[in-house]
Amino acid sequence: MASSNDFEPVEDMTTLPSMDEQSLLRNLQVRYENKDIYTYTGSILVSVNPYEILPLYNLDVVRSYFGVQRGVLPPHIFAIADASYKSMVDDKKNQSIIISGESGAGKTEATKLIIQYLAARTNKRSEVERMIVESSPILEAFGNAKTVRNNNSSRFGKFIEIHFNELGHICGARIIQYLLEKSRVVQQAKDERNYHIFYQLCAGADQALRDELQLLPPAQYNYLNQSGCIEIENVDDKADFQAV
Repeated sequence: MASSNDFEPVEDMTTLPSMDEQSLLRNLQVRYENKDIYTYTGSILVSVNPYEILPLYNLDVVRSYFGVQRGVLPPHIFAIADASYKSMVDDKKNQSIIISGESGAGKTEATKLIIQYLAARTNKRSEVERMIVESSPILEAFGNAKTVRNNNSSRFGKFIEIHFNELGHICGARIIQYLLEKSRVVQQAKDERNYHIFYQLCAGADQALRDELQLLPPAQYNYLNQSGCIEIENVDDKADFQAV
């Protein structure tokens, strides 16, 4: 078997000389090692979660993908969002972006990035756009939890519908949640947590709210302490509560 150094990675895996499983996985591995977490497979974007912050999402990067045909710039989730937006404007037809993957793959972050890109792409800030972007902390607080595989795992399905006017500007949105993991409220597996909002409330409530609700530290609640996990490394529940 050849080493990664002998393998020439490609941005679109449909151009690989050999389309077998080994070649596909090797290509993803080599690109991942080079900090290239996005790779095309035709019209599909494969994303490998780097579990670190990469300089791929600042405003300059966002603007660089405006109106650029897919394939001109390196593979990126912004390119997928832009292609969908352009098809909607040019063809006057509804578009869909499906984000799938196992727990910890980065579906939640990918969704937020697409929404942020579309808000910037319309080049017209509005209250609706702000509400869509700022809904993420609320949805995550009440619907996400720490699992053994993912510190911010969505425990529900989500369908987001964004409406645009004839000028291509965002004018409305609808978010539908379904299949919430209700059992997590009363029981969690070892080293997992209940939904974020409970810990955020205990950590971030001011004294007036704390007195009104007679809040105790989360370790004193059976619904929060049974798994043995109260805090998440590098996560500030108090600050997250303020964001909510």
